[in-house]
Amino acid sequence: MFRGMYTATSGMMASERKQQYLTNNLSNAQTPGFKQDQAVIRSFPEYLLKERNTTSSQSDKRVGDLSHGVYTQEGVPLFTSGTLKETGNTTDLALLDENLPTDEDTGKKGIALFGVRTEDDAIRYTRNGNFTVSEEGFLTTSEGYRVLNTNLAPIQLSSEQFTLKDGKLVEANGNEQEIWIGYTGNPEGLNQRGNGVFEWSGDDNNAPRDIRTTEFTQYTVEQGFLEGSNVDLTTTMTDMLNTYRMYEANQRVLQTYDQSIDKSVNDIGRVY
Repeated sequence: MFRGMYTATSGMMASERKQQYLTNNLSNAQTPGFKQDQAVIRSFPEYLLKERNTTSSQSDKRVGDLSHGVYTQEGVPLFTSGTLKETGNTTDLALLDENLPTDEDTGKKGIALFGVRTEDDAIRYTRNGNFTVSEEGFLTTSEGYRVLNTNLAPIQLSSEQFTLKDGKLVEANGNEQEIWIGYTGNPEGLNQRGNGVFEWSGDDNNAPRDIRTTEFTQYTVEQGFLEGSNVDLTTTMTDMLNTYRMYEANQRVLQTYDQSIDKSVNDIGRVY
């Protein structure tokens, strides 16, 4: 009986965790370049049940497998492209890489990324091209992370008035810097760290590298555009409702077990 309570409880906890991912997706539906997370729900290891036969020499009869519930293991970003939106702002940049082929080494579709440097001097990656020029003249994200050039140094500009040509930011005075575009053939190694910023946690051999070192040229950078979030509001709302119903179903099971235990203790076990 108690095993059933544990199973129902695990289902409630998994539903709650999945709902957190869905809520985060919904709250970032308007965040440029945001990639929605898909919750991965797995089952705990199953146990094999056998019927013990103590009256004969026959081998034990297999009854079946017993599951001890499920859990939400992780959230995996979905790296489909978002809708392109024109803004007209010179500092807004959008990556178009839908035509990148499947990577032969990983068997997965690769992805292009901007590189940024955080306050603690770590390199992170993003698809959110909603950049601005700081007071110091650095091209930065909304969090203040500095966008990198091909030397992995922060891009510094004299003003917001520049044009993008062949991946290079060309200023009116003739100064130009080429923006660093990273490529990885294993997007699953990227973990979201908020506002569309990713941290690499996969194999170093597949870490984002300068796309110029690859043979892939099926990408462009568009100025005055932003890539929208790939969150589908209708699908997300439907998933949230289904997840809530799954939580309620496990809750009713738990209540049923609670009532059964109450009856066993207070009625069946009563001594007259």
